[in-house]
Amino acid sequence: MQWISLAAAVGLCVAQGAASAQAWPAKPVKMIIPLAAGGATDKAARLVAQRLSAALGQQVVAENVTGASGSIALQRLAQAEPDGYTLGATANSLHTIAPHMGKLPYDAFSAFSFVGTYAAFDYVLITAPDAPYKNVAELVERARKNPGTVSYGSSGVGTGNHLAAALFGQLAQADLNGIPYRGGSPAILDVMAGRTDFMFDVVGGAIAQIEGGKVKALGVSGVKRHALLPGVPPIADSVPGYESGGWFALIGPARLPPAIVHRLNTELNRIQASAEFREQLAALGYEPLPGTPVDAEKRLKAETLKWGEVIGKLPCTAVPERCATTQ
Repeated sequence: MQWISLAAAVGLCVAQGAASAQAWPAKPVKMIIPLAAGGATDKAARLVAQRLSAALGQQVVAENVTGASGSIALQRLAQAEPDGYTLGATANSLHTIAPHMGKLPYDAFSAFSFVGTYAAFDYVLITAPDAPYKNVAELVERARKNPGTVSYGSSGVGTGNHLAAALFGQLAQADLNGIPYRGGSPAILDVMAGRTDFMFDVVGGAIAQIEGGKVKALGVSGVKRHALLPGVPPIADSVPGYESGGWFALIGPARLPPAIVHRLNTELNRIQASAEFREQLAALGYEPLPGTPVDAEKRLKAETLKWGEVIGKLPCTAVPERCATTQ
């Protein structure tokens, strides 16, 4: 009757696995945030951490780990035990853009388990209030007639708003002069003063300056108008095919147990269905982005390909990090 013993053993393993999954979490969970406190990634992640704490019955402790454009935090996460007690809040650019900019100490896709996305955001193209163009079409016309003289600022080489502007220039068939800054704040100050012609900024971050009349909004990067800027048309109305933006996702180390991934994804989608959470996101200029782990992986792969093509068309002067690794 050896087969009875084997069946019993298999049943015991399954039962133990289910019990282990049900027992998780039995202690606080760490959520690593790869960027500084107070920024877009941090604010959205802390909203999720707070609500996950209530849903899981254990505190989800947010920890900011900065440096090397997020790679220090992600390397730490990739090396963590896949037991569900170390998670990460990440932004799309760290996985879809960063791999094209230089060698990373981890694989931006296979080193992680993608639990699900929880927020998305659009950019807005802003200029000085007295800029000589009233809309995107006039800006494009000016850039085409004066190659290399129309400038745009960004938060740095390889950042989301840098690539949003680069894609804009490519699709508009306009030769633009990109100027990288050490962060978004100095970039927007030069736009306000008219020293830089325009930049892309996250809608939620730029709304105060727009409403205060310090900058002028010409277009939003999504395919439809943004709820916070209903009077501003999509850039795609003037530059067909244009679309860019960002999103945030909850991730863990590779080989995170499927039962834990499923539990986290279920709670993440339930959180996004909350009217209060959606209102909190809207106040930041974000929209919920529920879905499955497979949805997150498909989005990641598609955007990695998209931004790889955009970066590949840029000259070495625009992306010195990439060129340095290929020489």
